[in-house]
Amino acid sequence: MDWYPAQFFDTASPPSTPFAILVLNQPINQNAYNVLKKRACFTICADGGANRFYSLMHAQGKESIELPNAILGDLDSISPQVRKHYEDLRVPVLYDPDQETTDFTKCLHYLHSHAPEIISSSSDPASNTSSPQTQQQQQLNILILGGLGGRVDQAVSQIHHLYMPFPSPTSPSQPSPPPPFLYLISEESMTFILHQGLNRIHTPGGSSLANPPTTQPQQPLSENIGILPVAGPATITTHGLEWDVAEWKTEFGGRLSTSNHIRAEVVEVWADGRVLVTLELGAGLKWR
Repeated sequence: MDWYPAQFFDTASPPSTPFAILVLNQPINQNAYNVLKKRACFTICADGGANRFYSLMHAQGKESIELPNAILGDLDSISPQVRKHYEDLRVPVLYDPDQETTDFTKCLHYLHSHAPEIISSSSDPASNTSSPQTQQQQQLNILILGGLGGRVDQAVSQIHHLYMPFPSPTSPSQPSPPPPFLYLISEESMTFILHQGLNRIHTPGGSSLANPPTTQPQQPLSENIGILPVAGPATITTHGLEWDVAEWKTEFGGRLSTSNHIRAEVVEVWADGRVLVTLELGAGLKWR
């Protein structure tokens, strides 16, 4: 499995896979958002995330210009003023009263189930030559704007959602789009879940991330990386880090690979289970 986390911050060329932005009711990393919005094909706010999005846009005088594509949740957190503002501007405000799922989960399932139409509606008709069947099979990745520096239970919940499976198609005649890759963008990091087996994480800059040259464009990543066995004990082998390990058992209460350093353009991680990887964002993308 190849991972290209830096591609979403490349302003020179579009990412190889379309992506949507999901805004949680957490502080927004404004520097990251300002770059991501240029390439995102859809933005959805999870209930109170609309308040955060509105505040960010209001501070820039863009609250009536830069709009989310949809707001979804049980709507117990969005303020009446923000809700009216967006409804008046014809932003879809979707009510889902289900109390067995979080607003986060509702938004993930919405993006997944509507991926073909989101991708189709965001494509340039002149350059889009893919068939409806191809669009149905195309993956829509999801970049989640959240924060891990506040309440611990909310931080853990965000990580929990990265591990959650997506529903299977209800009918063979109506195949579901491929499950999206989820990336959590917090104040200083980008976090996602590696699959079992060999993972190749493409990290442009490699060893130069330790001392990025000031004369070149800002790198999207810094050198720090952590690999965490959140789902349970795991055995990992790495290549391309300052402190590589081989057949190394890692678990909470035992050994953890934190504060390691990227030293190659491609970092390889083999794992016997799903593990979490967190990459430090470049200085220009951090938000404090």
